Amino acid sequence: TATATETADLAASSARGAVLSRRQAAAQAETRVDQAATRILRAELALAEARRRLAETAVVAPFDGTLSETNVVAGRLVAANERLAELIDPDDLEVSFRVSTAQYSRLLDASGDLVNADVAVELDAAGVDLIAQGRISRASVTAGEGATGRLIFAALERPVGFKPGDFVTVRVREPALADVIRLPAAAMDATGEVLVLTEDDRLEGIVVELVRRQGDDILVRGPVIGRDVVEARSPLLGAGIGVRPLRRPAPEDDATADAEGTDAEGQQPGAEAMLELSDERRARLVAFVEGNTRMPDDAKARVLARLAEPLVPARMVARIEDRMGG
Repeated sequence: TATATETADLAASSARGAVLSRRQAAAQAETRVDQAATRILRAELALAEARRRLAETAVVAPFDGTLSETNVVAGRLVAANERLAELIDPDDLEVSFRVSTAQYSRLLDASGDLVNADVAVELDAAGVDLIAQGRISRASVTAGEGATGRLIFAALERPVGFKPGDFVTVRVREPALADVIRLPAAAMDATGEVLVLTEDDRLEGIVVELVRRQGDDILVRGPVIGRDVVEARSPLLGAGIGVRPLRRPAPEDDATADAEGTDAEGQQPGAEAMLELSDERRARLVAFVEGNTRMPDDAKARVLARLAEPLVPARMVARIEDRMGG
């Protein structure tokens, strides 16, 4: 029995050793599983990092446009936050122009905000005027060091043919003024008085309010509506003096005369003057236009088409020859 007991103890000890070995093998297998999972996770992280670096090798613009001032070449290293190029959207251009402080004040509404007034932008392209419409969008927050007036920006609508850096002419449509009359600037003296005619053709002085100056004209408010106003003051004229007025024709009479009259060459006064070019002169103009690299292709095609006609507008010829120096 002692032998049997000893044999049983040895068998039990062997069984416990086998169980322990199996447990150790299972633990090692679980460790290998954890290590494999860690390697998979590291591989996934490495894959994500590689994909991120690959994505960073391509620069995608937020909108379609044209690149300008690029400074990159193939194989060159690029630093962080380095400017690679300037992206320009040709359909989303702005025009900036400077106005005087007095002109800027006329573009403010009652609350002091800048009005979104309409603007017309004109580019003189060798005899062909490129015109785009737009609207004032904002004004610069600072006057600018060493500058006067105010810098205003306007967004253009369909700026076909315009390029950044073009020197253009901007015309602003100001808010309409109510109850004003346009007179020649010479009609008002330094005290704000104008001379009007009474019923018996005598002069009467009336003080008016100066609202705006526009070139050689002034816009005024005052009791002069329907009255005949002396268009030019003179030291010989004054209140109470009797005069023999020389009245201008009414505007509609002028329009009728312009529509019906012709000049010495049989053309209407408002018609555009035309020229018949010699072959040599036409060839010089065509060569200059074809060699102009700054002119848009569509504008160049229009100019060349006009130059190919038997009669060419004199205004276009004068502009092109002015740029040629001829």
